[in-house]
Amino acid sequence: MSGEYQMRKTIGKCFRSATDNFNGVIRIYGSPYMYRVINGIPEKGAMLEVVDFSSTELFVTVNNYLFESDVNYIDNP
Repeated sequence: MSGEYQMRKTIGKCFRSATDNFNGVIRIYGSPYMYRVINGIPEKGAMLEVVDFSSTELFVTVNNYLFESDVNYIDNP
């Protein structure tokens, strides 16, 4: 149950893509999460937004209308 709760908390979060791959890893709330781009073409530096999840990964879409100033932005160095 707590794993699903943590995954649910990631919905709406956004971050910059570090690569142009469709799969990757992002650290949110101190935990690493696998993600998969399900909509759009990822490019290095593109803004990705978490829209859904499964038991093993987050599903993200490319949304370059979001900015780092967004309250849901996650800095992922």
